[in-house]
This record gives sequence, C-alpha cells and structure tokens, in this order.
Amino acid sequence: MESVVEVIKFAIKNEVRAEVFYRKAGDLSTAGDSQMVFMELVEMESTHAQHLVDKFGAIMQAEGVDAQGFLADLQSDVEKTLDADQVKLLENAEMRPVIDFAINMEAKARDNYLDLAKRLKSEELVKLCREMADEEQEHFDLLTAARAGTDTPSEDRPAL
Repeated sequence: MESVVEVIKFAIKNEVRAEVFYRKAGDLSTAGDSQMVFMELVEMESTHAQHLVDKFGAIMQAEGVDAQGFLADLQSDVEKTLDADQVKLLENAEMRPVIDFAINMEAKARDNYLDLAKRLKSEELVKLCREMADEEQEHFDLLTAARAGTDTPSEDRPAL
C-alpha cells in the first residue's frame, strides 16, 4: 500500500500534468467550444497543485519531503511532466481522443482524492480531499459535455 505522502505527491504531479496537458490541448484545438473548455480547465488546475502543497506540506515535511521543493521541481521543467503517451496523443491533434484521455485523467484524479480522504485522520484534510474530488468531478462533467460537442457535426450544433 502506498503511503499518504506518496499519494499526495502523485496528486500534486497529476495537477501539474493536467494543467500542462490542458494548455497544450487548448493550443491544438480548432473548435471554439473545445478550446474554451481547455482554457477554463487550465485556469482551474493552475491553483490545485499549490493548494495541495499548502494544505499537505506539514504531513510531507514530517516524512522528510519538501512539498514546495517537489512542486518547484515539477514546474521547472513542465515538458518532462507529460508522459510519452500524452505527448503522442497531443501531437496527433485529434480532439476526440484528447478529450477522452482528459476525461479519464479527471476520473483518476477524483478517485485519488477519495482514496486519500479514506487514509487521513484530520477532518479538515478529509474535507479538503472531498472538495478536490468534487472539483475533479466538475472537470469530468465539463469534458464529457465537450466530448458530446465533438460528436455533433458543426452544422448540427446550436449557434452561440
């Protein structure tokens, strides 16, 4: 079983990865609605990693991990944050697979926060994890709606 600190590090890395992924996906998107979704997600994700460091830094420090340093290392070379599959997916520039991947990423993040909440004793931190899980669910729902838009031919979409 992974330690609480390993789960927190995983969550921080996923938040940084999600922000980078959404920024690149937004740059690739040619559909206005998909591009807007990705821009909105970048804005939402940009604060998550720091929020985790702020809230869980003491737990990480007690285990000998500098949370702020860990985050700084991830952010110092964001190109290395994405794994090879994510880079390849973005290079192909097909929106449906990018959105599907993003939906899966948000589901995993949500489940990670729910798992972390089960491992913690502090009610404040449990509440934070549940709030983060709820936010990831909102991202999941937003992406699911965007996927439905990519499945609808442009001539059948309602005008903005």
